[in-house]
Amino acid sequence: MRTGYNNRHMETDVMRNAVSQAVAPHGATSGEDTWPLYSRIAWKLIPIIFLVQIFGFLDRANVGFAKLQMQHDLALSNAAYGLGAGIFFIGYFLFEIPSNLILDRVGAKLLFARTLLVWGLATIAMAFVKNDYEFYALRFIIGVAEAGFAPGTQVYLSQWFPARYRGRINGVFLTSLPIGLALGGPIAGLVMSTLQDAGGHAGWQWLFVIEGAVSVALVPLVLKMLPNRLQDAGWLADDERRIVADDVAQLARQAESHHWKATVSPMVLCLTAIYFLVLAGNYGIGFWLPQIIRNSGVANTLNIGLLSSVPYIFTVFGMLMIGKLSDRAADRSRYLVLCSLLSAVGLAVTALWIKDTVIALTGVTMVAVGILGSIPVFWAVVARRLTGAAAVVGFAFINSVGNLAGFVSPYGIGIITDRTGTQISGLYALSVMSLAAAILLLLFVREKRALIEKEAK
Repeated sequence: MRTGYNNRHMETDVMRNAVSQAVAPHGATSGEDTWPLYSRIAWKLIPIIFLVQIFGFLDRANVGFAKLQMQHDLALSNAAYGLGAGIFFIGYFLFEIPSNLILDRVGAKLLFARTLLVWGLATIAMAFVKNDYEFYALRFIIGVAEAGFAPGTQVYLSQWFPARYRGRINGVFLTSLPIGLALGGPIAGLVMSTLQDAGGHAGWQWLFVIEGAVSVALVPLVLKMLPNRLQDAGWLADDERRIVADDVAQLARQAESHHWKATVSPMVLCLTAIYFLVLAGNYGIGFWLPQIIRNSGVANTLNIGLLSSVPYIFTVFGMLMIGKLSDRAADRSRYLVLCSLLSAVGLAVTALWIKDTVIALTGVTMVAVGILGSIPVFWAVVARRLTGAAAVVGFAFINSVGNLAGFVSPYGIGIITDRTGTQISGLYALSVMSLAAAILLLLFVREKRALIEKEAK
C-alpha cells in the first residue's frame, strides 16, 4: 500500500495548499495582520496531528469492516458486535478528563505519543481475539488509550491559534476524520480480500495487525516533531511567541476562570447534550455502514470498502466550505442548526431506501456532510466560551459525555437488527435525535441572544 514518489509529493502539495487556502483570512483583522505567522504555525503543527488523527479514526472504526468476516469467525450476534463497537466509548468516557489533566501537566507530545503506542498495540492484539469477551476487553482498552486525544488536540490548538482563525483551523484539521474514513474503506476492503488466509490468518486479522503497526511506527515522529508548548517552538522568534501568547491570553481573559465549575454550567450541559445527539447519528452510521451497503445488495468486500469511501470524499469539501462560511458569520450557531437538519433528512432517506445502494449512499452522504461538517464549527463555538484552564476540563467533559453516543447508537442498532432483521428502525431513531439536536441549538441561540441583549441594556 505504498504510494509512489510523485503521489507522495502531490499529497504534500495538496495538504500544504489546504492549510494555506482553507485557513487564510478573507479580510483584514483588527490590528496588525498576523496571518503569515499563523500560517507558518499551522503548517508546522497540523500535518503531524492530522496524520495521528487519521490513524486514530482508522483504528477506532476498522471494526466496522472487520465485522464482515469477524462476526462469522467469532460467532458474534449483531447485539454483541454493537456492544463491542460501543464499549470503546465507555473507556473513552471514564478516562478522558484524567487524560486531559495529564496533558495540562506533561504537554501534548508525551500524551499523544502514549496514546499512539497503546492504541496501536491494542489494535494489533485485536487480531488474536477468540471470543466476545476478549473482543469487549480490547475495545475498552483502545477507548482508554484514545481518551483525551480529541479534546486534547482542541486544547492544544487553542494554545496556538486565536479565535478569529479557529473555525478554519478546525475545519482543516478535522477533515482528517472524513479522509481517514474515506481511506479506511478501500484499505480495509483491499487488505481483507487480498490477504484472506495468508499465513493461515483471516483478512480481518491482517487488517488489525497492519493498521495497529502503522500507529506504533508514528510514535517517534510525534516525539521528534511536535513541540509540547509554545515556549518549546524553536522555529518561532521571541517576538512571534509573544504575539501568539498575547492573542491567546486575550481570549482566555474572557473565559470562565474556574475550570471545574465549567462542567456544571447550564451552557456546558446544553452543549454536551447537543454534541451527544449529533454524534449519535455519526457513530450509528459509521459502525454499520459496511453492513448497510452489504444489505443493499453489494456482496464483494472490496466493493463495499470502495463504496463506503464515497460519502466521506464529499464530506472533506463540505467541511472546508462550512468552516469558511462559519468564520464569516457573526453567529456560527446557524450553521450547526442547518447541519443537524441535513443529517436528520439524510438518515430518513437512508432508512426509506435502504435496499437501493445509490439512494442509500446519497442519504449517508447527507448525514456525513451534516454531522462531520458541524463538528469543527461546534468546537469553534465551544472554544469561544471556554479557554485556558476552563477549556482543559470543559472540552474533555463535552467530548467524553457526548461520545457516549458512540456506545448507545451502535449497541442500540445491534439490538434492533437482531430483533427486526434490519437497521431501518434504528436509522429512524437516529433521525429523530438529529432533529432534537437542531431544536436544542435553536433554543441555545435564543438564550444566547437574550443574554447579549440583557448585557447591552
